[in-house]
Amino acid sequence: MGQAKQNKKLLDGWKDTLSLDERIVFDVAFRLHNNVIKPRNATGMCYHSVFFLYLYLKEKHRITASPVIAYVNDGTDDIFISHAWLEFNGKRTDVSLAVTDPRIGTAGQLIILDRVFKSGHEYGYFLEIPEAGLRQNEALRLAGMRALLEHKEKEHATMLKRVNDDDAIRSYLDAEPNGFDYQKMATLI
Repeated sequence: MGQAKQNKKLLDGWKDTLSLDERIVFDVAFRLHNNVIKPRNATGMCYHSVFFLYLYLKEKHRITASPVIAYVNDGTDDIFISHAWLEFNGKRTDVSLAVTDPRIGTAGQLIILDRVFKSGHEYGYFLEIPEAGLRQNEALRLAGMRALLEHKEKEHATMLKRVNDDDAIRSYLDAEPNGFDYQKMATLI
């Protein structure tokens, strides 16, 4: 069965159980994935896509969702990668992990409002790095990866600060070097 038919089958009846705001979140997230991220094989867009979804939903639809800056783990080791997703009504939306550079990791699932719309590797989601991950980070530091880890930790901390500042989020989106600023993405969805 083709992906379009699978998606239609997944939607049958499910969308009717959603509130009006949840339907809007679904539609915007689905279009963002299908019209911006997927066709351009836009990897590494977790922060960008989540910040866009958050602002777009807030400004265009008066829907307040929560961008989450936390971690994912693929279950094969104790390395926890900084990642972002959106939460609305206690449900996770992750439109970027389904498009992952294979040199970095295995593509994950496309998840919208806790529903899987594209199969992929099932990642674990964590708000904090567990003890095993902290020990792994220390081992990586000793193995000569200190600069990379410190860079990623600083990036994570910077993204955490932006979560509560709409102006900082807008500035981040509008500084996107490949032309996918807020306005460009809004016209594509």
